Amino acid sequence: MALFMDPLDIFLMILGATLLSTAYTVWLTTRPIKEDPPNEQAAIVKREVISEETIECPPTIKALSFYYMGIGVFALTTGVWGLVTWPLPSSYNIVLMDPWPLFGVAALIVGLALYFTGSLMTVSIPLAFLGIIPIVYGIDILKYHLTNEPALAAALYILTGLAPLLSPLVYMTRSRNSSRYMSYLVMAILVIAGLIAYLIGIEATFAHTAGWVKWTPWYG
Repeated sequence: MALFMDPLDIFLMILGATLLSTAYTVWLTTRPIKEDPPNEQAAIVKREVISEETIECPPTIKALSFYYMGIGVFALTTGVWGLVTWPLPSSYNIVLMDPWPLFGVAALIVGLALYFTGSLMTVSIPLAFLGIIPIVYGIDILKYHLTNEPALAAALYILTGLAPLLSPLVYMTRSRNSSRYMSYLVMAILVIAGLIAYLIGIEATFAHTAGWVKWTPWYG
């Protein structure tokens, strides 16, 4: 049994926690604004009040940003270690370890954007481009039948990439209704991907624990 498999379970559960948290973040940063009143002058005043008071709840957003920055530092650090050491056998280093530091970079981008601007509108474009990468890895997993559950693992990768790929349609769409519906779709994708990550990670935890239960260090 290979030692390389041990950190992957915690990576998956951290990914699951972050995907579910991101669904909440999308909801928090795209909550629908109340309809304007019929009177035109009152509508102008109402829009000004809304723009000042309901821009994504800045104190809550700033507090949430620390979660992403913390996860980003952890994933980036452990991911760089994986890139340098290539601890996994054969192609598993490419599909399992290489995307992890990229996840850390994305988490840091989100955390910093939320802290300094309280919005994901601007960073949704570069995040969309980053979202293409896990989709490619997901297709790669399916093509070469990697991992014990290639279909489930591929679904996780593809959904994880699809959410940021669609994010510009959430934050940069002019129509309120279309933006709201896209946010619901992205939240659903994130929740499904988060649950898949937890499912695979929990299963891996018990498998790894059972495999190492009789292991002892070389010194006794």
